[in-house]
Amino acid sequence: MTHFGEIDFFVTKFKISRKKAKEILITYGDFDEAIDEFEFQINNRITVDNLPSDKSTSINPSPMNEELKEEIKVIDNESKEEGPKILPKPYTVHKSSAAMITRWVEVPIRELVDFCKYQMIHAKVDPKEFICPICRCDYYNDMLTLSDKEIDELDTKMIKGEISIDVVMLSKCKKHFYHKDCVEPMAKDTASVKCAICGVIYGTLYGDMPAGVMEIRHIPVPCEGYEKYRSIEIIYTIPSGSKDGKRHSGTQRIAYLPDNEEGKEILELLKIAFSRRLLFTVGTSITTGVNDVVVWNGIHHKTSLRGGAMSHGYPDPTYFKRVKEELAAKGIHSK
Repeated sequence: MTHFGEIDFFVTKFKISRKKAKEILITYGDFDEAIDEFEFQINNRITVDNLPSDKSTSINPSPMNEELKEEIKVIDNESKEEGPKILPKPYTVHKSSAAMITRWVEVPIRELVDFCKYQMIHAKVDPKEFICPICRCDYYNDMLTLSDKEIDELDTKMIKGEISIDVVMLSKCKKHFYHKDCVEPMAKDTASVKCAICGVIYGTLYGDMPAGVMEIRHIPVPCEGYEKYRSIEIIYTIPSGSKDGKRHSGTQRIAYLPDNEEGKEILELLKIAFSRRLLFTVGTSITTGVNDVVVWNGIHHKTSLRGGAMSHGYPDPTYFKRVKEELAAKGIHSK
């Protein structure tokens, strides 16, 4: 059991919260050892495997890398109005694919309950909304109905490693929580995880576009509204084929960009999207209603040099902004 004097000492010396001070004291047990270890953590990243409750804890230090510093920076910069900060834990080990891709932050029950109660009071959030967005279940069973004593007992056991911490926050998102077991399947067959709440992509997103060819040509005919420039003509050829024993019909599409700086920028982003198999998919054609055909996959192209937006052509003043947003939603950004 920690003593209030020890907690106050940590709060004053290291300028940390009382909750963080309690967590450190519980983790290391001995007061003097806790001081030494936490001072060491200021300049080093600590990895603790299967943290036991006795003093024979095996601690393997490694220098704090830029990723952890960036995690702390991202979370620390959030608005105070959003509630208590949730910082990376020194005992977290990112072993699984999902953990390594998202650099998730483990969230013990006390930290999560305090955040939820803050949101209920200051943002008037309905308690029913504090559920995992994937499985739609409580983060921790009946956590908002537990007494403070019950919460603290569970929290202590989680920090000491006696019971698992089942809830995580994805590192780039603003307080979006998940069950670990719900995040893990997202990274099973891909190199990416997409937040189900805000759409932020972790890792590299790849699609299911069939194999094809992207051909680029420069033609002397301008896009309407860009008469000073030639045009970039993009020819996509996706042949018919089969996937998992199911046949699909191919397609050939032609798209245009003005051959100026903005057009060239979009072209480079489209090249990345094509290489990641994100521009097309197999589905149902909106225009013909035919199933199992190669169709666009949510990144709009201009298929005409003129005629305006209604004809899928130019001029269209907001097109470049829109297509950048569509590409960004798939994890592709301008440099």
